[in-house]
Amino acid sequence: MKRNLRLSTTGLLLMGIACACSEDALEGVNGSGDQQQGTTTLVATTDAYTQLAKTRTQVGGIDAESGALYIEWSAGDCIGVFGSATANAMFKGTNTEPAASTSFTGDMAEAGDVPQYAYYPYSADVTDMTRIPVTIPTEQMYADENSLAQYDAKAASTIEASADGGWRVRFRQMTALVRFEIDLSGVESLADDELLLDIEIAPTADGSAPMTGEFAYDLTNLDAGLVAGSSTAKGIKLAFAYPPTARETVVAYAAVAPGSHEGEEWTCTFTTDRQIGTFTTTALCDFEAGTFYTVPLTATILSNNDAQYEPAPEEETANCYITTGEGDYDFKATVIGNGPEGIIPNAGFHTENPYINPKSAKVLWSSSMNFVSDVRLENGRVHYHVNSSSGNAVIAVYSEPDCQGEILWSWHIWGTIGTPEDEEYTNQAGAKFMVMDRDLGAVRVGDSRVVLYQWGRKDPVLTYYAPPYYYVDGVTEVNIQRGWPTMTIENATIADAIQNPSTIIWSGNNDNRNWLGEANYYLWGDADRTLPEDLTDARCGAGWNNQKTIYDPSPVGYRVANIFTFSGFTSMPGGDTGDLESQVDGHPICLQRLDYINFIKANNSDDWWFKKNADDTEGSCWPGIGARSGRSGAGQGTNAQGYNVGGRWWSAEAFMSTDGEPQACYLITDEWKDSAPGSQTNGNEIDTYCTTALLRDLHGVRCVREEN
Repeated sequence: MKRNLRLSTTGLLLMGIACACSEDALEGVNGSGDQQQGTTTLVATTDAYTQLAKTRTQVGGIDAESGALYIEWSAGDCIGVFGSATANAMFKGTNTEPAASTSFTGDMAEAGDVPQYAYYPYSADVTDMTRIPVTIPTEQMYADENSLAQYDAKAASTIEASADGGWRVRFRQMTALVRFEIDLSGVESLADDELLLDIEIAPTADGSAPMTGEFAYDLTNLDAGLVAGSSTAKGIKLAFAYPPTARETVVAYAAVAPGSHEGEEWTCTFTTDRQIGTFTTTALCDFEAGTFYTVPLTATILSNNDAQYEPAPEEETANCYITTGEGDYDFKATVIGNGPEGIIPNAGFHTENPYINPKSAKVLWSSSMNFVSDVRLENGRVHYHVNSSSGNAVIAVYSEPDCQGEILWSWHIWGTIGTPEDEEYTNQAGAKFMVMDRDLGAVRVGDSRVVLYQWGRKDPVLTYYAPPYYYVDGVTEVNIQRGWPTMTIENATIADAIQNPSTIIWSGNNDNRNWLGEANYYLWGDADRTLPEDLTDARCGAGWNNQKTIYDPSPVGYRVANIFTFSGFTSMPGGDTGDLESQVDGHPICLQRLDYINFIKANNSDDWWFKKNADDTEGSCWPGIGARSGRSGAGQGTNAQGYNVGGRWWSAEAFMSTDGEPQACYLITDEWKDSAPGSQTNGNEIDTYCTTALLRDLHGVRCVREEN
């Protein structure tokens, strides 16, 4: 008893895979002018992939129904035809929807030439009908049944004349299929939301028949089957474009080459986003062309075959990924931020689970047109192409295909010229910090075109002077010099920020001082500090009170600076400056005299070169980066010409002030004033410690190594 499954190839794009033909390409095939003698019609059908009980591959003693799998012709399919005088003529299908049988039309080279052989898919590079190439990838990507069509290979060596003057041709399949039947619902070691990324099978012994790679076959001797080329592999790996959870029942197919495998020991490996399972089994039959073989993967199979589990290799993740030139890149998209380590228990985060299962991805915005392109989600990873060495972009993933549903998470892509390097800073307490040589978003050292953040959020906004345009979806030009898109959300939550990564959030709560409706001081992982008044106090050292969080905007290995990182830029120990001292909550905040500022030079373009330590003679460049208002999105800290003057850089520290207001600490530089040391001008203000800002506003970030 057979159970038939019809496999439609509706909507499959075959261009460049199965058939690179067009209406224009059909003209002039196999000769031109009077050599073309009208149109020849072939009616083509194809054999099914069948499954018979005697040819099943079984593991763990599991049995199932037999059946058949049909692959239909897609609209626009092309085949190659050979005759006595015709070599590789391209014939195009006439069907407008998937069909098991259809007509193909094309031109033979000469009048009266008889079609003798045909193959699929057509390739213009074929010149020898005894060497028809077939490529079966060792790693195959599976989205649904239609994924098989790109690996389909058919051939026909018998073409018969029909009564209507045309020809009838029946194709046979040249490959075999492995059908994975997956049900991991009973595997206790897998979490409910754990994602199945891929499955791999491979014979353990040397000398096994190859399953994948480069092959060829002879149209005049199809019974000889596929002949292995110089590049083949023993196994097959099937990766899921849209990974199912461990509790979903899944059927998936992979194409393999026919070959002898009966009695072989196989290693079967499956990988989730958190662990790897491995077991061995024995193949019970050979692979024959046109047949599919079921490999079940269930809790019973894994138990009966003593499956072993180990953690998946660790891959460091973050909310920002650095690119240093044109090329293809990818990152893991099934985990948010820096993963499980980024969640502080009972800290009021939007989730206690760092894992997500996205179905699609796209660019939300970029700083230049097509800085990032070709974004796609495959096998739990976002793949994308960077077209230049510099720029900024945000990529988001969605809960549904075609970028529908909710935004589950988003990431900052940061293109730099050269890899950012670290500089060692020493602060007033003698603590040392390894600090990045440029601001987040800066293309090079000293660049004032950076990205800014509302305190505690992970998603960037371009600074005021940087340039005046950005590109929605990577291509639509929008002027943002006057203001960045802003939205008002009463009682805004962290989840609101995740859902609106391209927008400044303006909340009506907390006297409009915070973008959040209810303040959370743990978002960047440095809450509940004791803040000494004397910056030379040993407690004013390196490190943070809490771990790096899932909301930290820094790349892998870095995090937002702690409150003491930049105290070495001034020489004032807290409380010793007399009438020059300003106080907020008992903490000194203001330095206006040049003789208290530890810098090498400054200039009228608003760049300061602060000393990294007492012996530094070159300085570290801190440009004027400006800021943006969290209320209007407009630029702040600009002069009459529209250039940024001064800058503000967040620390990870935030707290509630004595009067009940949410505040965050930051480093601030003012516009350079050419005044003599010792003077008391209102310029040259460098505040490194407890100057506080409204959490709603947007300032820069200079990242610090997690391990100093």
